[in-house]
Amino acid sequence: MKSVVYLTFCLFFLSGIRNGIKGAFSKALHFDAGLLYEYHYDTSVTVAPVSVELGEVTAITMEAVIQIHSLWRNHDSQEEQLLHLRIRDFKLKPKSNDSITKHLEVDEMLGYLDHMKKPFLVHIHSGKIQGVFDTSMDNTVSLNLKKGLVSLLQIQSPSGVMMEDDATGRCQVSYYSFKDEIVKVKEYESCEKNVGNGMFSDQILGVRSVGTSQTVFNMVDHNIKTVTSHEFRSLVLDEQTTVGIQISSRQLLQLLSTTPDSNKESQGSMQELLSSLKENFVNHSIHAVPVVTQQDRSGYPISKLLDHLKVNIMDQSTTAKVFLRLSKRLRTMETTEIRAILTKADDKLVPVLIDAAAAASTPASLDALVSYINVTNPKTAPLLEKLLYACAFSSQPSTHLINTISHILSQTSEQTHELALIVLGTVIRKMCSANMCNLQEVKDAKQVLLEGVNASKDETELRSYLLAFKSALLPETVPILLEYIDVSNSLSSIVLSALQGFPSKHITKEVKAHVRDIFTQRKKRFTAHVRLAAAQLLLTHDPLHTDVREVIQRIAKEKPEISKFLTSKIMSLLSSDHPARKVILKVLKESKQNNYFHLGRVGSSSSYTGLMAETKDMTTLYDFDFLFSDAGFLKQSNSNFFTQTRGRHLHSLQVSLEVAGLDSLFGGEPGEEEEDEELMAGMSAMMLGVQIQPILFFKGYADLMGKYFSAAEGPMNILSGNILVVDQTQSLILQSGLETRGFFHGALSVDVAADLEFGIFSQESKSLVKNKFSLVVSARAGVGDPLMSTTADTTVEMNSSIGFVTTVNFSDMPVQYCLQLIREPLLYRERTSTQVSSQMRKKTIQQRKRKWTVPGEETALHRDNTQMCRKLLNAE
Repeated sequence: MKSVVYLTFCLFFLSGIRNGIKGAFSKALHFDAGLLYEYHYDTSVTVAPVSVELGEVTAITMEAVIQIHSLWRNHDSQEEQLLHLRIRDFKLKPKSNDSITKHLEVDEMLGYLDHMKKPFLVHIHSGKIQGVFDTSMDNTVSLNLKKGLVSLLQIQSPSGVMMEDDATGRCQVSYYSFKDEIVKVKEYESCEKNVGNGMFSDQILGVRSVGTSQTVFNMVDHNIKTVTSHEFRSLVLDEQTTVGIQISSRQLLQLLSTTPDSNKESQGSMQELLSSLKENFVNHSIHAVPVVTQQDRSGYPISKLLDHLKVNIMDQSTTAKVFLRLSKRLRTMETTEIRAILTKADDKLVPVLIDAAAAASTPASLDALVSYINVTNPKTAPLLEKLLYACAFSSQPSTHLINTISHILSQTSEQTHELALIVLGTVIRKMCSANMCNLQEVKDAKQVLLEGVNASKDETELRSYLLAFKSALLPETVPILLEYIDVSNSLSSIVLSALQGFPSKHITKEVKAHVRDIFTQRKKRFTAHVRLAAAQLLLTHDPLHTDVREVIQRIAKEKPEISKFLTSKIMSLLSSDHPARKVILKVLKESKQNNYFHLGRVGSSSSYTGLMAETKDMTTLYDFDFLFSDAGFLKQSNSNFFTQTRGRHLHSLQVSLEVAGLDSLFGGEPGEEEEDEELMAGMSAMMLGVQIQPILFFKGYADLMGKYFSAAEGPMNILSGNILVVDQTQSLILQSGLETRGFFHGALSVDVAADLEFGIFSQESKSLVKNKFSLVVSARAGVGDPLMSTTADTTVEMNSSIGFVTTVNFSDMPVQYCLQLIREPLLYRERTSTQVSSQMRKKTIQQRKRKWTVPGEETALHRDNTQMCRKLLNAE
């Protein structure tokens, strides 16, 4: 990190003097004819976990002697030259004295880098590299090293900012000239592209690459005396920047001697010269390219992984780690191999194998899963549901994935038909977000949904297709959603929830007109929670002054709980940084709207947002809504959690609980809209952008009594599985031409369960949604070549459980309710290591293990909620 501090100081220093110092060099760099320039060149690279000081870690160093002479010069432009370069005495070694091997001479290494000794040519014009001519195209490593070396010859004397091509790519650089030095500074975030960047399109966790370099040229007249370049790069998780890899590199080019040379500059054109040479020189771009590597099929045997998992099947952390290894191994296997593994596996291990094969998301793994699970057999429904959810969470959408879901949908039974439709919509959305919406397979899947909704004959079928449209989130489906926005309360609720997920630009005047009709009940009557969902859409998507004014004016005309909810929603938006805040403030400047008559409402319903947790890398926000009937009974609660990082916004979790008919059950007097309501309780959830199939706790008095008096079955499982949250490979080309390949691999093992209890005699209800999770993320990066390399690893594990408890007591008026967000102690483990490898020999240079426990806590959500919780829980 010292290099970063030094570079920052230099930038401030140089920016202060750049305007007062003129360029010291009137001529561009060139090499004189008849002279042989000999330079000493060395470069070193250090790679380490970000939590480790770079100075503590061993670096690898390459040294050589470089001979340069001018082979050709353009007589019409003296600044255009063709240079001849030869590398001698190349050595590769670790930097520390306790290395695992002594200096490695190229001559002793079976000739792998013999290509380094072959001369090559550099075309340079006005200090910029125009091309590198080499005699071979099949040795990418040595060619990249040559490009990294000649990049040090690229220099501009005037101060200024410009785009420049070198071994790392095309980037913006800043030149500063003063006295006898020229300084070049480059920020890698300005580069046009990162070479070899490969990542899945729908990762939950993000990886960020940052870096900077500084090159100092010391000149004598128009010749280079020394060049010193320092570079710092890093690959880190957006959500936790302590997880990642940092790379530091240095290059030094130092003039040793200038001696007379018998070679003379060629006359004529450069092309004539190239044609006359015996060697077949091929022109290459100055950009280095990633080395193509074959997929590694080696690894821990799957049989041993499964044996280990079987022993530790109850340990979520172990399950997540085995899942990661399985997904990586299965990605290299054929259909028959994967099918055989599934067939032989213990029944308890099959769900993890399904998660891993779906995460691998190769044609072979998906085909193996479909052939293993008999889609038409109702007995395999649990495994099919597992497969469908695993596909929904897949971070690698593909045509084969969408074809797999379409195939399942065409053969599935009624038991899983709705879930298959929801997952198909989810995969369509992911394909479109990855710019694959115009593929024929995606068009065919869209057509399945369109034909299905048009052919639906009852509300149950319509609900399934509308949930699929909600998951797909396609702008072209908005007119279709509007066709069903006022058919029934149930369908209206789904449509409004779907519209809420669209960006504001898709909430058109036509959409708002339909939504406005629902809120004002201009055409027909709607239940309270549907009307309030409509009001929320009007208030949060580019709200119009007329709509905000209409909502506020209606507060005084509504029943108490609706009035209280609307007042609370407006106040919640005012206390946030939501874009609607400005419009609401402007409307409230009118005294007719901003008064106690409109906004001074009392009741149990509420809506509020707040900050749940904040770190330097991530912010977690919550948004809670509670709606009660006028008789004091819970009708609906919505809990939303959002995660924000640098430039990313993730709707991480949504839990919606709906209850109807409690007024009549407990002897209350139902309002007009509650009179015909059937007793029921259900829940809908979304996790990490994936809609979970709605759950019905009970429907009807007989169903409630049956479950109340039957033996306790415990919480109902909502979702259980393993999700690939990050799977990214990224190649960074360093200044020296060496390649750093970074790997980020992470899994989230979740077990989400829900329970709803009604105390008929105590007149109290309690809902519990509990999420047990284990997060495992590994970051690894290596730098070097096939002879020697340095590799750094970081692995972190986090295990905890979060519970959302809603307790409502309606024995007295007003109703008392308490929302609790309880996190159990979080166990954090971290392992880091650095290794140096040389010809199949490895030595661990540095290794550390750390672990600690973050105490559990109950998040303080809202002052009113805290007061109610104290009163209610203390009374118990």
